[in-house]
Order: sequence, then structure tokens, then C-alpha cells
Amino acid sequence: MKKIISISCIITVLMLLASCGGGDSSSSGVEFYTDKGGENVGILNSMSDKIKDDGGVGYKTVGYTEVTAYETTIQQSLDSEKAPGLFTWWSGDKLKKLVDNDLVVDLSKEWKAYYEKEGVNPGLADAFTIDGKVYAAPFSVLYNGILYNKHLFDKYNLKIPETWDDFIKVCDTLKANKIDPIGLKNDPWASFLWFQTLIASYNPDLYVGLTNGTIKYTDPEMKKVMKMWQKMIKKGYFGEPVDPASQVKMFSTDKSAMIYEPTVTSTTLKKEYNMEPGKDFDVFVAPSMTADQKKVIFFEAAPIVVSKKSKQSADAKKVLQSFYKKDVQQIFVDEAGVINTNKTKSDDPVNGGFVKEAADTNKYSVMVRYYEATPIEVVNVATDELWKFFYSPTDAMIDDTLNTIQKAADKAFK
Repeated sequence: MKKIISISCIITVLMLLASCGGGDSSSSGVEFYTDKGGENVGILNSMSDKIKDDGGVGYKTVGYTEVTAYETTIQQSLDSEKAPGLFTWWSGDKLKKLVDNDLVVDLSKEWKAYYEKEGVNPGLADAFTIDGKVYAAPFSVLYNGILYNKHLFDKYNLKIPETWDDFIKVCDTLKANKIDPIGLKNDPWASFLWFQTLIASYNPDLYVGLTNGTIKYTDPEMKKVMKMWQKMIKKGYFGEPVDPASQVKMFSTDKSAMIYEPTVTSTTLKKEYNMEPGKDFDVFVAPSMTADQKKVIFFEAAPIVVSKKSKQSADAKKVLQSFYKKDVQQIFVDEAGVINTNKTKSDDPVNGGFVKEAADTNKYSVMVRYYEATPIEVVNVATDELWKFFYSPTDAMIDDTLNTIQKAADKAFK
């Protein structure tokens, strides 16, 4: 009896360990590993069921919630045919390392033949492009814009700024009325947000050159941008940086008028602060400083990649051929608020409306945000140096900041 009980206990423990490590999964199909576990597993399984109902190839979701364990599991499996057919990853350097080691599939043809036809923004491919080839598809896309408090804009008769001069006038009016024009969060990484915004509003090509190493941070044009930022800081356009929760609370209580955030923040403002999207707040894109220049919308995108050595590789590509179909993606929108295509419908006029707006290539250029577009060793230095500049915006600090970041860039791009 004791032996039977012991064996039963061992089996139970092993089952528990398996469930903790891998999360829930559906019963059949290509294995789809993701670090975005929890409630997303059920949502993704529902999407797989819809794909199969429509005659496509489904998948089995294996969800992790602990990132380190997830990353280790994936890296240990990728060099064999036992690798999962699909898995979520990170763009930038981490994706490049997989490409350099020939571990993921080139999806360039699939983008044109399937994803774009289903309403995925073609500009998103840039986030996953390495040496001219696209190696991933989007799991989730977050578009960044300037959320503005409509109460305050109405109170002071302010309109959405169409030019950079208009934007400065909005900030001046708010400051004169003792309102923080722009609320900031003090996350260590967040110092680059207005840095990238100012560069792209001034000259998008300057931003591209910085991130790919063809333009130096010490370029005279960069000094001009830093002088603009310096002036904005000294005029008090930015509130004191606070923790993210306080930043949103200050926005919701009319303490600050604008925050630069992903538009999915709309969900938080509605659920936690009873702000109605479109009524209490809305969103606009930072104006360009040149009249004939497209406005720039920055985005961050989590990639899905196909394992090259997996025995499921061919079927995994078939999964992605169906993953972006309207009815499949509508489940993602309804259940998670994730909007990957312009063919789905969202009840949120801020988040949903902005995604559709971003697809207008005549008005906007969509660009990968600085954190993902720049080598991580440069990002780590830049985010520290940019905070130093923010708190001490002197002329000497401009030179010191740009010189220090350039030293890191010289090493990264050599």
C-alpha cells in the first residue's frame, strides 16, 4: 500500500510541475510557446479553435509567465527538431541573435501573400527585418501617441496641434494656468520617449541614421534637437517624473494635460479611473516640424517566429497564414484589447481609432521605437545619460550626453 501511495504521489507531483512550467494547452496542432501566459492561453486557444473550424491548421498553446524560465526553455530546444513550431520572442538584438544562428524562418513572402492582405500594417515589418529579410510576424502591436485630457483642452479652448508651433502654444497656455503640460513617468528606461519624439518630429531620417549607426549622436543636427528639448525642460513643460501609476492618476485628475503612452493605456484609464475614451480623453500624433513631412507614429511589437529546425516548421507557417484572418483576430480584440489588423472592430474609439489611423501611409510613417531599434548596449547607456540631462539640462550636459552615448555607439557599430 505504501509503495502504491508513493508512486501515486510522484505522479501527482510530476503533473503539477509540468503544469507550472508549461501552462495550459489545447489538445492538438502545432506547438505555440509564449511568455505571455495566464489568461492569454485561453484566448489563444479560442483563436486556434476558430482557425480549425474554418479549415486551417490549429496550434497547441503552451504558456509561461516566468520570463527567465521561458527564455531558457526556448534556447535549449531551438537547435533540434523538437523545438516548438511557433514561439513569441523579442525584437531587436534578441531576434537578431536567432537569425545570426540560423534558427528562425524567413517570412518575407508570407508578409506580402498573407499578413498584409489581412490588414496587418506593412510598416510593422521593419521591426522584424534583419539584413533585408523579415523573420517574424506580430503577436501584439502597441502604437504610441500623445493622450490628452479633453477637460483641460476644453477649459482653456485648446485644439489638437497641427504644427509644432501649435504644440508649443498649447504647452505655454497650460503652463500659464499652472497645469503640467506633459506628465512623465520615472521608469529608468522611459527617458528616451521624448528624445525619440523630438528627433522624429524634427527629421525622421535623423532618427533612422542614429538607430542604424550611419549618423553620429555628435552630429550638429542632434545638438539642435537637444537644444529644443533643453528649452522645453527649462520652460517647465514637463512635470516632475513620477511612478507610472501616479502619472496616470495625475492625468485623470486634471493635474497634467498630456502623456505619451501606448494607446492601450485607454483600457486602464477606463477601468481604473472611470475616464471614457473619446469623451474624457483622446489621442493625437506629435506634429512634424516641417510642413511637408509625414508625422511619425512609434510602435513596439512583440514577434512570433517560426523555428527553422522544428519538425513542425511547415505547419507553423500555415498557422500564421490563418492567424491574421478577421474573425480570428476579432477574438484577440474582444478578449485582450490587442489590435493587430485594420479589419477588426474595437469599441474603444481611442485605441481602435488610432490603430486604423496609423495605417494611413499618406499621413504617417510608422517607426520602431528607440528601445527596440537601437543596439541594447547603446540603449543602456543612453537611457541613463538622458535622465542625467533631463535633471541637469545645461549646454555642457548636452555635449557630455551626446559624447557619452556616441562612445557606446562606436563600440556597437564597429
